[in-house]
Amino acid sequence: MSYLHLKVPPTRDERLKPCNAYGGSMCNLAKGQKTGCLSANGRTFAQATGCQLTLSMAMAASIPNTVVIYHGPVGCGAGSLGLAGQSKLSQLARGNNDAVGRVWMSTNLSESDVVNGSEAKLEAAILEAERRFRPHAIFIGNTCVPAIIGDDIDNVTQKVQPLVNARIIPLHCEGFKTRFVATAYDIVYHGILRYLLNEDPDREPLLKDEAADIAYEQKRKRTVNLLNVGSMGYVDEVELTRLLNAIGLEVNVYPCFTSPEKFVRVKDAALSVSICATHDDYFVEHLKEHYGVPYVLNTIPIGTDNVRLWLLDIADFFGIREQALRVIELEEAELRKALEPLLPLFKGKKAFVSTGEIRAGAQACMLENDLGMTVVGIRAHHYDQFGEIVFDNFKDRDDVTINVAANQPFEQVNLFRKLKPDLFLGHGNSNVWAARQGVPVLPIYGPNNSYLGYKGIFEVASRLERILENPEYYKTLGDTAESPYQEAWYDQDAYAYIKQTQQVA
Repeated sequence: MSYLHLKVPPTRDERLKPCNAYGGSMCNLAKGQKTGCLSANGRTFAQATGCQLTLSMAMAASIPNTVVIYHGPVGCGAGSLGLAGQSKLSQLARGNNDAVGRVWMSTNLSESDVVNGSEAKLEAAILEAERRFRPHAIFIGNTCVPAIIGDDIDNVTQKVQPLVNARIIPLHCEGFKTRFVATAYDIVYHGILRYLLNEDPDREPLLKDEAADIAYEQKRKRTVNLLNVGSMGYVDEVELTRLLNAIGLEVNVYPCFTSPEKFVRVKDAALSVSICATHDDYFVEHLKEHYGVPYVLNTIPIGTDNVRLWLLDIADFFGIREQALRVIELEEAELRKALEPLLPLFKGKKAFVSTGEIRAGAQACMLENDLGMTVVGIRAHHYDQFGEIVFDNFKDRDDVTINVAANQPFEQVNLFRKLKPDLFLGHGNSNVWAARQGVPVLPIYGPNNSYLGYKGIFEVASRLERILENPEYYKTLGDTAESPYQEAWYDQDAYAYIKQTQQVA
């Protein structure tokens, strides 16, 4: 698999051939994905979608003691303006008392720079970042403009690196290069693998004598890398660490909110544990290939079924399945008791879920299997081979509509008019459109709330109870907000603009 000899990793379009436009049943989606016939699907009309630059730079900027440089027009960094405060709070929660929030700069390209080239501006920005902040690493996000005019950020990196102490990490995350914004994760991990993991560790010697040698080796054999995501709150890290500690394992958390000088230790673990294949598959494959660290990548620990699967996969690797089963039995019994008073409110409620494929499938399973709701629709930003396990519950369900779409609110509002859900779990702009139609909304994730593990199940249920007990805000909004879409659109098929290259039988 290794792509580390390349300056730029392949896009998800090339590497995984996922689908980003689909409407229909889960059965047909799964068949189409396996045959590859849905990867070329598209739309004859499409609304806004995401930009991998924004996602790459959000992930890079979560790493403390770094500076992010947007190489492009200043507007490309606008998304960072509202995230500095949350970034600082997230670092403080994880014990980084020196947190300063998100530090970013822009080369602020002008029309003249577009004509004459802008590599000199990038050089100056790198030197200024070193002078002002003395960071451990500097991430350079290449935007669309310098990519189109041919700026060579890798050449600039090689030229300037001897002049600065910080590791310079070029990220080729131009938005126009891929239909799948999840490529952004591969871009950042590619930079970490090429420029941070090959460093000499700046740390005290771990092995001081024979006894220490033995103790360290024993600890290493029981240590896992827990791979987090930028949207994952510290409370979820604590919950998953608690569960792994309960079955006798040590935990190190990477990469978000972890200082870059600690990254070299990711090679010392016995196992890497992902909570999202969409986020981590590129990293764990390379970590296994180059450093011999195996991994678990099956599911996300949302809902009892997936928490159980996640924990048992890890336990089986270490040969401690019976210990894990005892922990699971106790945790599930306590959870059932806590959920019992809430379940009558959820009975008969229809839910719609919209987010990334891994979380969408697992969250939908939780709503049905743990809370007794009926899921009427699931929207995933894209669909690839990693969705098979988490969507397994819905493969024979013709009563659940599956929509693969990154944003595309015109399809969502059409589906809502027909399906009439009682509740929506989503994020970002999707939440806004659901609320405008009068549907109560629970954000699918947030850095200050619990969503993962057993604690996450109970807290999501508690928040859903409060929303469903008092939905007046959403009812009022639905009665007063005007729709930008003509009534004629609601009468059409929600998938009228999806062009499928082959109909799956």
